[in-house]
Amino acid sequence: MKQLFNYCYIPGYNDKSLTTKDAIQAQSYLNSLGLDGIELFHYKKEPDVVSVPVFPTLGVHLKYWPYWLDFWHGNKQSLKKQFANVEELQKYFFGAAVGKKVAVIGAGGIGFDVSEFLTQAGESTTLNKEEWINAIKENIKNALSANPEYLVWHVSDADTENIFTFSFNHTDEEVITATAEVFNAVSEIIPQNVMVLFENLWWPGLRLTNKKIVDTFFALLKRDNVGIMLDTGHLMNTNPALNNEEEAADYLCQTIENLGTAKELIYGIHLSSSISGEYVASFERSVPASINPEKIMQHIAQIDRHQAWTSSKIKDLFNIVEPRYVVHELYYNDFQDLARLVRRQQTAIGII
Repeated sequence: MKQLFNYCYIPGYNDKSLTTKDAIQAQSYLNSLGLDGIELFHYKKEPDVVSVPVFPTLGVHLKYWPYWLDFWHGNKQSLKKQFANVEELQKYFFGAAVGKKVAVIGAGGIGFDVSEFLTQAGESTTLNKEEWINAIKENIKNALSANPEYLVWHVSDADTENIFTFSFNHTDEEVITATAEVFNAVSEIIPQNVMVLFENLWWPGLRLTNKKIVDTFFALLKRDNVGIMLDTGHLMNTNPALNNEEEAADYLCQTIENLGTAKELIYGIHLSSSISGEYVASFERSVPASINPEKIMQHIAQIDRHQAWTSSKIKDLFNIVEPRYVVHELYYNDFQDLARLVRRQQTAIGII
């Protein structure tokens, strides 16, 4: 079993010392914690590995579009509620505007319709699925430049309103079916020796709480180098009634046992603890009057805690599954903080 820690190179987010070019120093740090490398979150077009070349990159977390299913289905009415104009939509899905650039003052459906009319030439840019497929392929190609052993792919869908109201527009079945379509459209560029591990969330999609959904999803995939990246915190988030880590460990074990033979698809674990039921019960199920990316992230972070496990009860999970990879996916401030949290979690699972 290989141990990793999560890393995302965003200037100002992680300790700058993580980008050191001193390979001996970096390897010494990994050795001191018994770690084998990192799982890199690859959120940009350019390969982030150029920023952290000294850390062995065993896994790469692909870019994630939280809201995408309405685009894939060509639901313009729903897209109008999420984007002020076509240029915003293009920036979100493609990374940059496609074709002509126009400035439309105003928002909502009118701004959306006007900007599409002004930029459209032939096929509607709002429904250009092929352009998005190309953007995904580019992200995958750049991720592969790190020579990882596996890639991570989120399976869920939620818009800005959904994450506050918990009233979702799509079912698990709809999300997994469309995800399989997208994956099958890009999978030919992924080498057979690189695993693609699909990660569970608490939003509609692959939640891992329904065996039929899991079985159906993997039956739809046209590749066999696939599996599950079990995120323990995300699975805990599906049950806000959990009061402590002991209850959480029992819930994790029972839920995974209920998957039957599908649990054998669990090749990796994103290990963290997330007891957030009190917060989930406290906030009003409505979108705040004033909303921005910072508020959204604060809200999500209150639900998805990414804290280190302290209870040894989590060892029960490792008696049920035997992952190839365990990623200590934790919120941390710097190298010293990360080391403290990793050791805490390693103690809980019985490694030290």
